[in-house]
Amino acid sequence: QVSQAQVHFASMALARQLGRAAAMGTGSELLGLIRSYWPLLLGNIVEWYEFAVYGYLAVYLEQNFFRGSKIGVWLGFGVTFLARPLGGVLIGVVGDRFGRSKAVNTSIVGMLVGTVGQGLVPTYSSGNETLGHIGFVLLIILRFVQGLSAAGEIGTISTYLTEVASHHLLCRGIALIAITCNLGILAAQFVVYAITRALGEEAVKAWAWRLPFVLALIPGLIAIWGRRGIPESHMFLEQQKEEQSGASAESQEVGFEVRQVSSIRLVKTIVSAHWLNMLIGGGALASTAILQYGGFVWGQSFLAHAGMTADDTMLVGLCSRVVMLVLAIPVAWLADVVGVAWVMLIGSLGFMLGGLPLWSMVQSNPDDLNHVMLSLGVGFGVLGSMLLTVPFYFIVELFPTAVRNTAVCICFNVSLSIFGGLAPIMAQASLSWSPLGPGIMYAVGGCISVLSILLGLFLQSRNVVQLTHVRKEPYFVLPCGAARGAKLTCTTSDESEAAVQKVDSSASTEASSSQGTSPVQV
Repeated sequence: QVSQAQVHFASMALARQLGRAAAMGTGSELLGLIRSYWPLLLGNIVEWYEFAVYGYLAVYLEQNFFRGSKIGVWLGFGVTFLARPLGGVLIGVVGDRFGRSKAVNTSIVGMLVGTVGQGLVPTYSSGNETLGHIGFVLLIILRFVQGLSAAGEIGTISTYLTEVASHHLLCRGIALIAITCNLGILAAQFVVYAITRALGEEAVKAWAWRLPFVLALIPGLIAIWGRRGIPESHMFLEQQKEEQSGASAESQEVGFEVRQVSSIRLVKTIVSAHWLNMLIGGGALASTAILQYGGFVWGQSFLAHAGMTADDTMLVGLCSRVVMLVLAIPVAWLADVVGVAWVMLIGSLGFMLGGLPLWSMVQSNPDDLNHVMLSLGVGFGVLGSMLLTVPFYFIVELFPTAVRNTAVCICFNVSLSIFGGLAPIMAQASLSWSPLGPGIMYAVGGCISVLSILLGLFLQSRNVVQLTHVRKEPYFVLPCGAARGAKLTCTTSDESEAAVQKVDSSASTEASSSQGTSPVQV
């Protein structure tokens, strides 16, 4: 007679073997995703390179365009964020009406025009006041164009990759966005550093600051060429077929067919139907936006003004990005096992509790490499791996296919505009009333995200909102006792999602019952 323990050990051994097979399959699937959609990922590198270049050149731009005003240069940075909500609506509607591929092709062209153009405008340092005024106006216009285009780029890529990746590795597939984001920012930092080292501070201040903007033309053109043949996502095509046959459940959910209504009505209906999901998603992104723009980007400018050498500033930025690159896939794997909401919640809690202490370390000795490396390099790098790896998937999961691209673009860009656009300005301004001002801002941002995520989980447990539209589970895995204590609606699940999908239901039930504490899926 077979004992219960023998059944348990046999089930666990099978699960381990299946887990290894799944891991091997995961690697090949991720490589296949990269081979098929490299133009999307290259365009994402270009987008984040373009945004980061401005931040790393802020010291030189404030002299050429803003007459030495530190606040002014970050107000110029914030112009792109003013444009993002509008750009998210325009390109989001294109993605839902005509397809994700057309939306990403539109966005990359606009981004390239806006970025390269910034490197070609005249400045006040030319000695001609009129040319300086013209150059300033053109810079603002080009940054607005860049913001319009980038708004649709990140939202559409997130939607696209979610719809084409395998369900068991959705977070690891979306992690490719985070990896390419960091590669783009690293590329911007390296280019600025290399040009400064090769030509000198005076040359960069006079004219060489233009080179990083113009150099974006090369990878941008390659991305445009590669995107011409990208196929449409299968989920979008299936949604179109269902709408044509009149059998679309998602169209019935939103109350209309996307192609049959005006763009204005489409946006109004999406906002009125999904405003609560947008509020939850936008609040959850507060930590992500503030850390990215008020921590990493603005932090580099702060260190330069505080007297840290260019070499040391480069090392700090390199350290934080390498930490995030190394931890991206492990963090995404964790999100695929215990749920994306868990990872976002842990990261936000870390930012809320650790943001102020880490900043106080920087402020106590801002030109000491060891202090800054430990706080901004390692500390922020670890927090960034939690907050910047899977937020794109967290937002995409909130909305149905029929209106996903528009809803994601609106939610993501409104939140990024409010929290990311204001973060550098608030960080710089807060120093005038307290040296710990930026750290307090970090703590507040983390608190907003924690409350938003918990609100979403609570409302889902009361069937007020639906947070999952792509992959129902895992989303927020908890031990049974904790779930019962919180009175959450749960279903039983095995510790390994990949193994559960392949082990038959009876064996999975026996293995779970033989363990004292099986996890549950919220």
